[in-house]
Amino acid sequence: MTTRLKGNRQLRWRLKHLYDYSEWPCVLVQDAIDHDRLVSQHYLLRSVFAGADFHAPVHAALKDTPDGLVVIDIGCGRGHWTMEMATAFPNSTFIGIDQHIVYPKDIKPRNCHFRQADIRQFPLPFPNDSVDYIFQRDMNMSLHQDDWSMLIAEYHRILKPGGWIELMEPDLETKSSLEKECVMNDHLLRALSARGQDPYVGRRLPILLANHGFRRVESHFQSLPLAWDHDDEYDHRQKRHGQAMASQYLFYLRSLGPWLRLVMGLSLAKYVEYVNQLPHEWQQAQTYVNWHCATSQKPLQ
Repeated sequence: MTTRLKGNRQLRWRLKHLYDYSEWPCVLVQDAIDHDRLVSQHYLLRSVFAGADFHAPVHAALKDTPDGLVVIDIGCGRGHWTMEMATAFPNSTFIGIDQHIVYPKDIKPRNCHFRQADIRQFPLPFPNDSVDYIFQRDMNMSLHQDDWSMLIAEYHRILKPGGWIELMEPDLETKSSLEKECVMNDHLLRALSARGQDPYVGRRLPILLANHGFRRVESHFQSLPLAWDHDDEYDHRQKRHGQAMASQYLFYLRSLGPWLRLVMGLSLAKYVEYVNQLPHEWQQAQTYVNWHCATSQKPLQ
């Protein structure tokens, strides 16, 4: 066997291995450092989205309804959103759902509960018409493109008539990028598509919700700069956001590293060197990432 033929076979085997869901259920490293990244992301997004933890019009109902609302936090991780919302709205009940038990078991608000569940296993463990509000953020890396339609149908099933859903997802490619970042974006998007994932689902959330019978669909997005050297017209707060987002994005690329470096054909050392060169490009090109948020309501009838 020639060296070239052997190399081609090894490449085909490597690519098939990398795109196999059974081999790589999630392309992110789900370790303590990545859980810390998600906690930091929670507070960063709160600050960027005008200090708000949610955008569905449920504030008054969470606060004033005598028996409160039943709220589910999908993919709750360590449970910061769940517990902080439970503290802010003690009349309502908050249930965090995650496949991995990294949430608190004992020290938490009385109206806060956690449940281990894989949201890709249907049906979800909730009766029909039993939930008032569903919140889900940054789950695309864990979902196959076919999961989205079935999952939103399940959300429609378990929501009460008049209940609300809120979905938040980032674009999985940066914008206004230079050469190295563009190469990385291309590898990432092609590889995720080959795995059967939807890199563009953040932009399609309103269509997905409308197609499954939800009404009053609204969406908006925020562009998060990656540590630009702002001119004087930008205030100190915006500069802090950019620095925090750049740090956040570097940790995200670290979490992708074991998988993405193989997709790119790089050793770990070369991948780290590659990523370390990106902040210079971000400064030059004023690179940014878009985060999308969509809210909608299940019809009353």
